[in-house]
Amino acid sequence: MKKAAFVTGFLAVFIAGFWLIAVPVGLITDFLENSVGREDFYIETEGLNKGLFYNIRAEGVTLKKTTGDKDPGTALLILNNVNAGLNITSLLKLSPEVDFDCDINGGRVIGSVKLTEKGTVIINGSGIRVAGIPLFDQAGIKGDGDISLNVRLDNGAGEVRFSVDNMKLKNTSLGGVLLPLGLFNDIRGSIVVKGVTAELKSLALEGDGVYARVKGVISGDKLDLNMELMMDSTFENGYVYRAMLAKYMSSPGHYVIPVKMNYSRF
Repeated sequence: MKKAAFVTGFLAVFIAGFWLIAVPVGLITDFLENSVGREDFYIETEGLNKGLFYNIRAEGVTLKKTTGDKDPGTALLILNNVNAGLNITSLLKLSPEVDFDCDINGGRVIGSVKLTEKGTVIINGSGIRVAGIPLFDQAGIKGDGDISLNVRLDNGAGEVRFSVDNMKLKNTSLGGVLLPLGLFNDIRGSIVVKGVTAELKSLALEGDGVYARVKGVISGDKLDLNMELMMDSTFENGYVYRAMLAKYMSSPGHYVIPVKMNYSRF
């Protein structure tokens, strides 16, 4: 018993010592900044430091998109107060995983990544504000709202569930098509992900006297969606939007808006 305890203690000290001495911060930084796996995306870290036992902390981590070597990159997503570390309990169960948490635009995100064959990723987030997220600005989505999300992926495939409450978005245009986002107060959605393809399994938008469903596929850099919008008799200022959306009317109070575009510029 004493021998087993000694061996366990020795291994713990050896592993911790290897982390602290043999793994430089620069190596970790290089690994993170090149971990996206695409030449047009990269990660920039700020204030990254090692903890005692395979833990790291960074003041900031920014996902950027670039168009070439001389392009400094455009920020898409900014994470603050990032903490990540090896889950000791999972290591003892021979199913190692890394736990992480961070702040995103006023909200909090926590999750884990299993270091096994499936590479299961689980993410939960809440209180994330739409306003101030560069990715939405790049896509032309303006306004505010509170985002919550739940993600589970196995081998890069899985489901993303999300909602946006207290929504105050502005109408926008995608691919030259008007999207009347200003009509809606909240969104509930589910996206099925498989590799570079994402299918909108369900996306419902609700407002006062107006309702919409969105379905379609996002594949690679292609967006192929349809928004089905319904207005009832209680909808105020309906005549304005009826005029704006007249060409998409399939029947009185019912509109089908196609959204098809290449969004590689984002």
